[in-house]
Amino acid sequence: MPELTGQNATLLSRDDTPNRTILDRILLGSVNLSRHTNFTNEEGSDFIDLVVLISRKMLSVWKHLEAYRAEEQRLRETFWANPDQPREHSQELYEEFDVFSVQVKSTLDHLVKVMRPVLGRKWTVYTFDKKGEGVLKALRGCVSANQKAPLQAMESQMFTDVNKNWLALIIEHRDRVNHGQMGGIKIERFSVYRAADGTVHLPIWNNEQTFIEAMDMAWRNLFLYIEDFIALSLNFRIKDQYSFVRREVPLPSPKPTWNVIPRRVADAMLANLPFRQA
Repeated sequence: MPELTGQNATLLSRDDTPNRTILDRILLGSVNLSRHTNFTNEEGSDFIDLVVLISRKMLSVWKHLEAYRAEEQRLRETFWANPDQPREHSQELYEEFDVFSVQVKSTLDHLVKVMRPVLGRKWTVYTFDKKGEGVLKALRGCVSANQKAPLQAMESQMFTDVNKNWLALIIEHRDRVNHGQMGGIKIERFSVYRAADGTVHLPIWNNEQTFIEAMDMAWRNLFLYIEDFIALSLNFRIKDQYSFVRREVPLPSPKPTWNVIPRRVADAMLANLPFRQA
């Protein structure tokens, strides 16, 4: 299995997320899991290249999220300090959300390519087609008979109604702001002003959330989705003597959600039987 060296290691010093979560959980965590697969050197090298690129795309998503947050805070403080400040339709907030949503979709498009080293030439999907529905259809159509168990695991974890809902929301907003679909998103949605009672009003996503709250949720969901998708992709190629186990780990913990244990331990756990180390 190839190591993370040279050009692929340049991300190591560039992760500014809290606790370097992209580095530890996505990049290094995925590479560690891949060491327990039956990848050839060529497949392993392709996989590492893809995970590095996904990690870079995630870093772009996070940077635009933080740029939006910083500009919103600056505007909040400006309007709080200046009661007579006229209403502003923020071009900066509009642009940061635009790029944030575009990079979310672009990251998902790159994510589906991790199935290429897993399934080989059978895998011809290169975009997150139909908000994920196209990806599931392609998986069902190209896995072999002995891969039904990992397919079921991926299907039950990744293609749930909960995931479909948040994916549809962020992708539809991307389509609105970037492609002008469904009426687009007017710049007025990104207005900031101070009301007569002194309250500073910020751009709202819906009646319950501001844009930054929705973006924070989208980032969390995206991160966990990518972490799960990569691990469950590798599960198609895991060596017989190992199993992957998942535990809930909140952000911004640097600890990976997925870990490797011997299959005999996993079998004992599933059977609800005590296991004694030999």
